[in-house]
Amino acid sequence: MELTRLFSALGIVGGVLAVIGLLIPLFVPGAEWIGTVLSVLALLCLGIYLSAHFKSLKAYSGRRSTRLGATSILGFILATAIVVIVNFLAARHAPQWDYSETQYFTLARQTYQVLREIPRDVAIKVFAHQGSPAFRAFRDLLITYSTESPKVSVEFIDPDRKPDLARTYGITRIDTAVLESADQKVYLTQASEAEMTNALLRVTRDSKKQLVFLSGHGERSVLDQQPPGFFRARDLLMKQGYQVDTRSLSGEDTLPENTEVLILASPQHPISPEVQTRMTRFVNTGGRLLLLADPQNTEVLDLFVAQWGIALGGGIVVDERDRLGRGSPTALLIRTFTTHDITEDFTVPILFPVSRYIEFQPEQAPDWEFVSLAESSPESWAESNLTDTVPKLNPEEDVEGPLTIAGALTLKTPSEKPDQDPAIVIVGNSAFASNAYLNYPGNTDFFLKTIAWLAKEDQLVSIPPKEPAFRPFVPNPSQEQALLFFQVLFLPGFTLFLGYSVWRKRRRL
Repeated sequence: MELTRLFSALGIVGGVLAVIGLLIPLFVPGAEWIGTVLSVLALLCLGIYLSAHFKSLKAYSGRRSTRLGATSILGFILATAIVVIVNFLAARHAPQWDYSETQYFTLARQTYQVLREIPRDVAIKVFAHQGSPAFRAFRDLLITYSTESPKVSVEFIDPDRKPDLARTYGITRIDTAVLESADQKVYLTQASEAEMTNALLRVTRDSKKQLVFLSGHGERSVLDQQPPGFFRARDLLMKQGYQVDTRSLSGEDTLPENTEVLILASPQHPISPEVQTRMTRFVNTGGRLLLLADPQNTEVLDLFVAQWGIALGGGIVVDERDRLGRGSPTALLIRTFTTHDITEDFTVPILFPVSRYIEFQPEQAPDWEFVSLAESSPESWAESNLTDTVPKLNPEEDVEGPLTIAGALTLKTPSEKPDQDPAIVIVGNSAFASNAYLNYPGNTDFFLKTIAWLAKEDQLVSIPPKEPAFRPFVPNPSQEQALLFFQVLFLPGFTLFLGYSVWRKRRRL
């Protein structure tokens, strides 16, 4: 009797161990060996139980009802096995079809060509967790990349579970993908096919493009880790695979021969004629220039940019509609973009704190073409009275919007060598790329896309952006107020009114 109870207990224990052994690998990553040990113990317990009850099971199996029940159970097991096998084969070998409205999950022809010709292995580590905003976008995109090329491996890492690894790679933002090949690394914060494909090309080449920040005139320093500095911008560019340097261009300090982009970030002191001549020569010989001009430096750049037909507007741009929540109306949250290569797929607004506007005078530069990249709303204006703490529109003195905050200049007639055509991007604000504001998603994307366009990175692979079927809605302050009234006040109040009306009507019956 005691042995019978012992064998029955072993059968129960074996079943419990089998279930635990199957579930542990699902909930505890890296504990597969524990599941294996428990499964082996479960088999031993079940084997002892079956051996002890062999005669009873044999007698039981001879009954007619048992045979019928066994047939049903066997049929169920076979059907389940067929379903499991079919799903296993489908997961491993089945073709994929894209039924989305805009073929959002189908890679472009250029991407397939890059994946076929990729010269060496690339490891992609995505630091995200399943609840993060871009996890599914990265997963849907990179599964196709790894399927199409055996040289591309993809790994998703939860930075909360592996903080040491995230710290090793310098991850400061969730939903960041790191592409590694040999000693090259490229960081991406957006699940975009165009950026991912161009990153594959950058990470598999041995040379790096040279970016130079001008120094010596009170510009924002790339070594300054305080909020006004550009240390994060430098770190971000280096993570994108660029080589970053600083030069003053005075005396014998000249630009490196392989300089792709020269960046002038809000100079506070006058620039000598010698340095201006060298910058002008750099642009005229096919160089690319990024100018960031704050409202404070009103006279430093005026004469320099006039040669390209650019006029820097006075005052500070004020926008009551497109601004940062209920903060200052000079903290612009720009939502109006053009179809230029830099901003054509933008869905996140750009935060420009304290900006000036830009005007283009075509008669001053007939060979150049100007494209506005970012504009304030029609309700904005350029406030000329800087002593007034509460800005108010004065039609007689202020310039009314919409106003251009950022623009790009290119030649109307390209040369025979397109890779040597000059280009200029000028932004009426530099704080958006500073340590204090660069982490804002729209600022990061705008800064990186501007640099990539100037560095001709967009010419590596030109892939038109695809519109997702889901288009997020980002309300402005007035729309936020209307939604708040409708959702928090009107709907609950209307529901209470209906309930009270029904209650009064029933009470009268």
